[in-house]
Amino acid sequence: MFNLTTQEKRVLLALSAFAVLGLAVLGYRNYFARPELKVVSRDYETAVKEKRLVNINTADINKIETLPGVGPKLAKDIINYRAAHGSFLLKEDLTKVRGIGPKKYEEIKEYILLE
Repeated sequence: MFNLTTQEKRVLLALSAFAVLGLAVLGYRNYFARPELKVVSRDYETAVKEKRLVNINTADINKIETLPGVGPKLAKDIINYRAAHGSFLLKEDLTKVRGIGPKKYEEIKEYILLE
């Protein structure tokens, strides 16, 4: 049917082997190496309130001040940064706000929520 040389057959065999290997890796990642999902039996809003989580993309100055170690000036700086640069995409983006270094970020990161 196809008149392929020996070298062309070897190339096709190698490409096929890589394709099968890639599919095997993809299947492993999707079906076997998935982290277990934790089912939360409580209401989401209740969990947020209990942990005092703050959505820094929508919170006002008073809500941001509830974060540990964040006062009125830093809360205002966070809101000003958000207004100038848009919503925070990653929690780590908070370190771009003047006054939030690695130490401060470590203190507040567990209380930050992004939606």
